[in-house]
This record gives sequence, C-alpha cells and structure tokens, in this order.
Amino acid sequence: MSLKAVLFPAVVLCLMLTMHYAVFRSVMYFFHITRPAHKLLIYTVMVLLSVSFISAFVLLHWQENPLTIAYYRFAAVWTGFMIHCLSATAAAWLFIAAARLAGSKAALGWVAGAMLALALAGSVYGIWAAFYPKIRHVTVPVTYLPEQWENNSIILVSDLHLGLMHQNGFASRVAEMVNSQDPDLILITGDLIDGMGGPYADNLKPLKDLKSRQGIFFVTGNHEHYAGLERSLSLISQIPLRILDNEFMEIAGLEIIGVSYPGINSVADIRNLPESKKPGRIRIAMFHTPTEMGMNHEKFKNQHLANYWMPDTGFKTNQKLELDLQLSGHSHHGQLFPLNFLTRFLYRGYDYGLKKTDNFAIYTTSGTGSWGPPMRTAGRSEIVVIRLVQQSPK
Repeated sequence: MSLKAVLFPAVVLCLMLTMHYAVFRSVMYFFHITRPAHKLLIYTVMVLLSVSFISAFVLLHWQENPLTIAYYRFAAVWTGFMIHCLSATAAAWLFIAAARLAGSKAALGWVAGAMLALALAGSVYGIWAAFYPKIRHVTVPVTYLPEQWENNSIILVSDLHLGLMHQNGFASRVAEMVNSQDPDLILITGDLIDGMGGPYADNLKPLKDLKSRQGIFFVTGNHEHYAGLERSLSLISQIPLRILDNEFMEIAGLEIIGVSYPGINSVADIRNLPESKKPGRIRIAMFHTPTEMGMNHEKFKNQHLANYWMPDTGFKTNQKLELDLQLSGHSHHGQLFPLNFLTRFLYRGYDYGLKKTDNFAIYTTSGTGSWGPPMRTAGRSEIVVIRLVQQSPK
C-alpha cells in the first residue's frame, strides 16, 4: 500500500475528528453538560460519528448491499449536517464574544440552540435544493455570431452524479427540464455518473429521452475514472449522445472541442483539429475542470491532484486554441456553505459563473447533482441555458 493511499484517509479522518470535536465540545459548554457519564457518552458518540463517512466509504467499496448503502446515505447526510453545525457553532461563539464585549451576558443555551436550529433548517433546505435544480439563463457575447446561432440555445449540464443518491427519478426530472427548453444543442461536461456506485444503467435510462436539434455531446470527468473509465463509457454510450474524446467537430458554424479529463499533453492530441480557426466561426471547448487543459504531469493521479488542489487557471493552451468559450463544471461552487469560499480561493474566482478576458470566456456551472452529502447550500443545482449574442463594438 502506497504512502498516499494511507495519508489521504488519515488527513480526512483528522479533519472529521477535529470538526466533530469543535462542535461537540462547544455543545457541552453551551448546555453546561458536566457529568462524567454524560461526557463519556457524548465523546463515544462523537468518535463513532467522526469515522462514519470514511468507514461507509470503505464498506461500500467492499460490498454494495442495502445495509452498506443505507449506512453510506446516513453518513453522507450526517457529514453535510456537521459542516453546517460547524458554521453555526462558529457563529454562536462570535455572537457570545460580541455580547461580552458589549458588556451583556448572552444566554448560551438559547444562542446555541438557535444556531443549531438554523444548521438543521439549512441542511433540510439543502437536501431539497440538491434534487430540484433551477434553470439558469446566461448570455455570452462573442466576436462573431453565425446567423444559424442567432436566438438559438445551448444547454449545459454537468456533475449529475447519478448513483446511490441521485437516481432514476432525478434523471427523469433533469431530462424533462432540459427538453422543456427546446434546446438546439446539449453539452454535458463530465461526472454524469458518481464514483461511489449505484444502479448506473437504470439511472441513465431517462437521459435517452433527451432531445436536441443539433445533437448531444459529452466529455468525461473524474468520476467516470472512479467508476472505471471503460465501464463508464460503455454505459454512457447507451444514451444517444456523442462522446468527444480529445476531438474537434463543427456544427453549422459552431466549432466544438471536447477534451477528456484530466487533459491533453498538447494541442496535437486533439483529433481533426484544423491548423487555424475559420473566420466567422465560434469555437467552444468542453472540459470538466475550470482549468488549463494542458497537462503538467505525466501520471493521471498527479494531474488529478493538481486539478483539485493546485489548479492552473492560466488557460494558456485553451487560449492557444482560439477559444471563444470554455464550458466546465467540477467545483460545485463549493456545494456546502462555507466551502464555496474554499473553491473560490483554489480556482481564483473561476469556480463559478461567467468570466471573460479579451476574446476568451469561461462559464463554470455549479453542476446539476451533488457528491457526498446530498445537499446544496452554497451552489444551487442548475441547468444552464446559454444564448450567444453578437458582442457590441468597442
């Protein structure tokens, strides 16, 4: 077993223990729990809950059955709730400190109770929000707009994470919402399935009903690798879509480049790519992460870690391709408050929304599903309707 294989779960376990201790210890202080027997019971429960997500992950990969699935679902929901409890605990301490500085004595139990109730309410809302995406309309100005694409719509979906949490019913809802927009083109930028397992074939069935005048296109994300790339592509190919694996194609004046995760060594890896962009064309790239598409590491694991924790947002390769627009996902916009601040820092502001530099623009979606905790309290689940418009002359 490699050092990395041991180090990662150890770091996660330490973070979980620290988070749980901060919340449980604060709760004991707020509610004046001092009896040794009660404290021992609370600490025992704290340790068991701290290891729940890691142990559920291990058990689920060892054997997927109703019991391990139920345990994983509980652990995932609990973890999301605890992240919100940590924020609520911090808010309670700040309120109490402010009250003391102002010379007043705050009722610890009432303050803590109110904050924890907010954490619970936020978690309940987050569960609902994770399963009911909203339609978001985005207008993207481009230098040249072919007549064929005036008033046309491009649907972007990403990070559905179909698996043990988001299943057939969710996929049906997404398909209905997408079709209701009468799209001209549908682009799916990875993590269509979730690497934690689940009834993939059944979950994907509703997506066979997707309709688009100009086709449906897909590029891989990191979770297709987690589930096994060959297996993932075999399942996804049952949907009437085209998998773009480092490939260039043109549709009615729109040039599309699909780059597979985790990236390419050079632009020479892109099949059918012309020497230069044709005049009067729009060029769009599909890439899972809001990062540079060129790889800085030879090994998949090293590049994957870099895309997570040391993302390259220089976009040198991307701009070399004369892109008008890059479409990405992956970051989930943090998914849970306050993790959106972390993703904003890591991706230097490219973790969500439309960003434009000169003639290059990138739209990063918050994604349509969720991973781990089935909650959304930072980046709301979305299906993006993109309309290209002629950029006004300067």
